[in-house]
Amino acid sequence: GDKIEKIYQTMCESAPVICRMSRLSAEISKLATNCFLTTKISFANSIGDLATLAGAEPEKILAAIGADSRIGNKYLSYGFGFGGPCFPRDNRALGIYASQNGLELHISNATDKVNQEHLEFQFRQYIQQYSESETIDFQSVAYKKGTSMIEESQQLLLAIKLAQAGRKVRVFDSGEVKSQVEKLYPGLFEWS
Repeated sequence: GDKIEKIYQTMCESAPVICRMSRLSAEISKLATNCFLTTKISFANSIGDLATLAGAEPEKILAAIGADSRIGNKYLSYGFGFGGPCFPRDNRALGIYASQNGLELHISNATDKVNQEHLEFQFRQYIQQYSESETIDFQSVAYKKGTSMIEESQQLLLAIKLAQAGRKVRVFDSGEVKSQVEKLYPGLFEWS
């Protein structure tokens, strides 16, 4: 523990909080942290979807909620659902591990369900917002801006659904992302 703590202290510019615990407790802590973040993202998107349907202002509502110091504004913005290599995996892993220990961790399942429902909501919104002759632009289809990872990318899943529904989709992304996507979905998108 002392050696690991020293490594963190020399690698990190900030002063990271060091929490010492058993390996099992550390793994549950890691999974639970990501599960909490996926829950927060899903909550924000649910409130944003509701605000959109009601004609309210999603960003302003979420800013007001995030202004409460008990909640905070990190991961509390309206947009694409969570994706990537860590969040979905860790969220599901925590639910599976809980089940293996005789506990149904409903929040993990609910968070995944909300993430999928939000994707469907966004799809319907795009279909309503854009005519069949319009091109729908995606600035990136990687799961997170500045990366080339497409694993469980909600942006990519939405772009695929739209293109498969007959809509013209243009993607502005790196050559690496284009190469990965074209291998899986050749010719589905226009690229810039």
